[in-house]
Amino acid sequence: MPDSSDPVLVRRDHCPGCRHTATRTLYREPLDSPGITRYMREHYEHRVERDFAGYDYELAECAHCGLAFQAQVPAPALLAEIYDRWLPATEREAVAARWGLDDYRYLAEQVEFMLDHFHVRPSAIKALDFGFGWAEWAKMAGAYGVDVCGAELSQARIAYAKSCGIPVVDSATLPHDEFHFINTEQVFEHLLEPGDMLGQLAAALRPGGLVKISVPNAARSIGKLLRSKDFGALSEGDIMAIAPFEHINNFTYDSLCALGREAGLVPLRPSLRKLYNASSGWMEPKSALKTLARPVYRHLYPKSTFVYFARPA
Repeated sequence: MPDSSDPVLVRRDHCPGCRHTATRTLYREPLDSPGITRYMREHYEHRVERDFAGYDYELAECAHCGLAFQAQVPAPALLAEIYDRWLPATEREAVAARWGLDDYRYLAEQVEFMLDHFHVRPSAIKALDFGFGWAEWAKMAGAYGVDVCGAELSQARIAYAKSCGIPVVDSATLPHDEFHFINTEQVFEHLLEPGDMLGQLAAALRPGGLVKISVPNAARSIGKLLRSKDFGALSEGDIMAIAPFEHINNFTYDSLCALGREAGLVPLRPSLRKLYNASSGWMEPKSALKTLARPVYRHLYPKSTFVYFARPA
């Protein structure tokens, strides 16, 4: 049982994207409400041993950049508990059991796009997989010969990456002008200060380098929550983008682009030739349809929350 004297949550009184203080509360519900309690019990499979009485799930919105975010977020002790106890190491086996050919094709497409974009030998590209989770992207990039390293918070995931031969670096001491490419997959929704972190990653890019940010699109989930005014009315799929404690920053396309601008980055609209040239699976109808539609949705009609940002050369 955790020490009851440990701080549980801390308040963010500024926007974590642009640091402006002009914010408004969109929604508030006690963290021990029936709907949130049921979600926590089912999602974490009874591994949560904390009492959250007296704390709220509070969703706020920045008046400057439009980012929605949870105003009360995990204190350091709770943060470590979430990623090393609530999400157990057996999640690695669950990922391996769930992933299929299309998932690995998807990673390969991203790595091949990166190689085509820079048009140099794979071994000449220095890449960082930031917040690498179970290091799937880093392993794929390494298989192509890319000079890849990773950064991660969870000690269990760090140990796993090292066991796979992936060098792990400290995100607090990243060198400047070092990386051609930085991959962040489902990371920025978790960070306490995503604006500050993206500024550090931007400085770690070489001029002309790219950072990929892929986060859940929270627009639909926020809309459902504001209409229902009850967490218990949402499905687990609805909750995913705005999940308590984990998905504490809730992006739309516009707020994600605003985050990039604050860091001095500009969105990149990749050429369809490069995107399709990196794709595979064309001979399978279902896979081919996804392969055809995804680049158009993400990069010609850019309202998704998967964006390549470039550091100006």
